[in-house]
Amino acid sequence: MNKLEEFIKANREEFDNKQPREKLWSSIESEMAQNQQDYSWLWKAASVVLLAVCSFLIWERSTQQIEESPLATEPRVDLEFVETELYYTQLIAKQLRAVDQFDLNDPEIKENFKRDLASLDTMYQQLKIEYVETSNEAVVEAMIGNLQLRMELLNEQLLILEQIENDYNNDTHEVEHL
Repeated sequence: MNKLEEFIKANREEFDNKQPREKLWSSIESEMAQNQQDYSWLWKAASVVLLAVCSFLIWERSTQQIEESPLATEPRVDLEFVETELYYTQLIAKQLRAVDQFDLNDPEIKENFKRDLASLDTMYQQLKIEYVETSNEAVVEAMIGNLQLRMELLNEQLLILEQIENDYNNDTHEVEHL
């Protein structure tokens, strides 16, 4: 340390006893107040713009999904059915991801499930073709029934997989205690 620093540390109390003039502080405060601007309006405007952009993107995505549905291009197809089909296909995809999360020792179980779903999907594709050709309301009901059946099958599969996993964990837990 140099001598100046040592002197300041030794005589610190003598330096701290002085207060700046009141006029100096008021001058500094008024200058700071002039330089400080209120930016709250900017944050509010940014929030509104962000909300508008997010709303537009959500609306555009849902519209795009409906338009991308294979049946949406058919002039005779009811938009309500297209939305129903989209709803079920999204649920089915979510359930399939849940089924794939299970790590079983016997992969044949999952393969059997997938075969059942593939069979229902084949039937669904045939119903779509028939609907395009005939525009029969009974075919639409059969298509919705097919989608509902797939959901029920996936729900049952998830219950079975959870039971298998629980049984496996219980067996493993019992073996550890022996």
